[in-house]
Amino acid sequence: MRPLEGLRVLELGQYIAAPYCAMLLADLGAEVIKIEKPVTGDPRRAYDPYIEAEGGGLSGGFLSYNRNKKSVTLDLSEPDDRAAYVRLVRTADIIIENLRPGAVDKLGIGYDTLREENPRLVYAAISGYGRLKSRRGDYADRPAFDTAIQAMGGMMSVTGEPSGPPLPTVTGFADIYTAVYASVGILAAIQGRHRTGSGAFVDQSMYDTVASLLERELMLWDFTKEPRKRGVDKYAPLGSLQAKDGFIALILPTEEMWRRLCTALDRPDLLSHPLLQSVTQRAENFATLIRPEAEKWTAVRTRREIVEAFAAVGLPAGEIQTIDELYDCQHLAARNMFISIDDQFAGKHRMIRTPILMDAYDEPRPDSAPKLGGSNAELLEGQDSEGYPKIETPPLSAALLGASNDTN
Repeated sequence: MRPLEGLRVLELGQYIAAPYCAMLLADLGAEVIKIEKPVTGDPRRAYDPYIEAEGGGLSGGFLSYNRNKKSVTLDLSEPDDRAAYVRLVRTADIIIENLRPGAVDKLGIGYDTLREENPRLVYAAISGYGRLKSRRGDYADRPAFDTAIQAMGGMMSVTGEPSGPPLPTVTGFADIYTAVYASVGILAAIQGRHRTGSGAFVDQSMYDTVASLLERELMLWDFTKEPRKRGVDKYAPLGSLQAKDGFIALILPTEEMWRRLCTALDRPDLLSHPLLQSVTQRAENFATLIRPEAEKWTAVRTRREIVEAFAAVGLPAGEIQTIDELYDCQHLAARNMFISIDDQFAGKHRMIRTPILMDAYDEPRPDSAPKLGGSNAELLEGQDSEGYPKIETPPLSAALLGASNDTN
């Protein structure tokens, strides 16, 4: 048993944000039906790394965001396929969508139309800059990808070395974090539906999401009006220290943490250094004073030895792990944070799972990503495995049947 069993989700998603949001709900037990274009499907189906075998293939990038789903192919520019989509909508609890701004409205299958067909529908629109008409900003019609949002949202202005150019964080960061927030909004709307009987429109903007992550930087600007120097947090000394086998990272936000570092290094003399008497001084001089002095001690020890010595005096620090070390991490394995997938085309693969662990429910299903259109017969032609009858409903609204075929 999984907590979201009984909820049906339709995903009009592509690339990362909407697919990851839907996959998170699928891992928690929801039935997720991915609506894709015939022939090509989600563009990430063709992304490298790609494994091809007789009868089909699988993209690693597609598997990462589309496990545990069903796939139905519909050409939503065609009236008959739009009609089939709306029949599915009438059986759904949730829609998750991240198509181009205005695309679904031009087709006559936006939220305003679909809530007439299903008043209990929770419709989550993930976009670059927001979709609510009552909250429309200057950037609303811009297309958006992850890196552009990291730039617009201020993230790149603080990421990188002080003397270097702005740098993005890990690829997909803005997409994934937006997807997580969207899932919170969706589940809040489902809970609200229990009280009101009505659905809701969840407007999740990637720009809003990333800007919210800069809450500390925005607070500091509001209080001080001091420009933020890239790679330097003036109010929290932080950085990496060289070890014998790599690097460790730490942050020294308080006087107590600074004293603990000096204790671990056996350097009480640093406590009286005239240029290290305040948090702001230590932040400004971390690279030029603290790091070289600390590395006299850390450079001859392993990462594990350093982190454990720091922990012994109550100073949090962490080894900077490489990706292969993360993949083989025994702690993550003990946490059940990897899931083994056996795909019919690509074979066995080990993937990181969505990080929600609950003791009262089953783990996520270890199903692979769906074959394009693999559930057409089940969901469009007959009765599905959950007992929904063949979808036969009254004629569709005139607004839907008269919709434009233009998706641009």
